Amino acid sequence: MYNILITGSKGFIGKNLIKKLKNNEEINILEFTRNDSIGDLINFLSKSDFIFHLAGEVRPDSNAEDFKNSNMILTHRLVKILEKLNKKIPILLVSSIHAKLLKDEYGKTKRESELLIEKYSIDNKANCVIYRLPHVFGEDCKPNYNSVISTWMFNSINNLEINVFDKNIKMNYVYVQDIVREFINKLDEQQNNLYVEPNQVYDTTLGEIVDYIKEFKQNIDNMKFNIKSNEFKNKLFNTYRNYYNKEMKGKL
Repeated sequence: MYNILITGSKGFIGKNLIKKLKNNEEINILEFTRNDSIGDLINFLSKSDFIFHLAGEVRPDSNAEDFKNSNMILTHRLVKILEKLNKKIPILLVSSIHAKLLKDEYGKTKRESELLIEKYSIDNKANCVIYRLPHVFGEDCKPNYNSVISTWMFNSINNLEINVFDKNIKMNYVYVQDIVREFINKLDEQQNNLYVEPNQVYDTTLGEIVDYIKEFKQNIDNMKFNIKSNEFKNKLFNTYRNYYNKEMKGKL
């Protein structure tokens, strides 16, 4: 049995990753959340063969201390525990393109986390991967949290206003299902580049997203509604339909 630790397992990406991994009977999933203790972390790390380090603060209304504690201090503790246990195992860290920009505390703490994993990887010859993600959308992302797409879809389904400051703002997005597939593929790779960016990134604008959402609302019950030759729009519609179905069941 292959023991995989997922930090931040209750988060948006974590939940989607676990759904995929549960299809593999040879994998035992260990989940670490913000409600667990350092003792729990030590116990999980002692058993782990691979780590998906997804935990981190992403909410825009968080303060500098929140970002430091969740993004950098947890990573520091994780690495130090592994060193005390003399464990040299692969870590896949989910970072952000903001780590390259260093414009705010979120980006700075993400960069500090990257450097900790980079040093651990080099010192221990561990096959680590640092994923720098742009904005992520997809199923199970909470509305009114940190994703404008999920918030706008929620508003659309509930007949609430969609507020757009500037429709011309350019955005880069990745689809969560694409990302978790890439993550799982890293389990079988013997040699990875340390810094990785997603294979499939969609360039769009806020205005385009709003227009698509309005179209989805008009056609959500139209069984003949068909989207041709537009991967991004198809994946957006899958997400919208997922939220819509949950709302109809009173689960959103």
